[in-house]
Amino acid sequence: MGAIALELIQTDAAINKGSSGGPMFNMAGEVVGVVSLILSQSGGFEGLGFAVSSNVANRLLIAKKGFWTGIDGLLLSGDWVRVFNIPQPAGFLVQRVADNSPASAIGLIGGTYKATIAGGDLLVGGDIILAVGGIPVSAEGPSAQIWDYLNNLRPGDTVTVRILRAGQITELKTYVPSS
Repeated sequence: MGAIALELIQTDAAINKGSSGGPMFNMAGEVVGVVSLILSQSGGFEGLGFAVSSNVANRLLIAKKGFWTGIDGLLLSGDWVRVFNIPQPAGFLVQRVADNSPASAIGLIGGTYKATIAGGDLLVGGDIILAVGGIPVSAEGPSAQIWDYLNNLRPGDTVTVRILRAGQITELKTYVPSS
């Protein structure tokens, strides 16, 4: 999968927490983007809002086959690597795992303890993903190699995820089921 340029639309429309994923319309009622984030000093709706353009959303969600992992988490790099004792330059902190998802099937565990660290709320105590299919998690975020690997899995393939769980490195394995 090649890199996709990120196109953002800046807006002064009111965007509230939880609005991410909602459509952004133009005056003709056409969808021009998908609400992505707001930069706000107060944490409220005032500030700078951003939406991913509908061109990028179309390429990512419709034109390209995607792999739903069923996890929600946070990329840990820089100082966070030391804080969480990660034995490589980056890892992915698993905060939540959706029921009946691929992440659930392989046995990933989400966070169980709420913590406020550096002013942000996190769910900690879950797994930290170090590598998927032998491809290490990068400090730049999910790599195209990992997404290519996941998107090209076939029924019967073995999936291996290397994790840090309770201070120990371990591997989880599962087979891709047939449809």
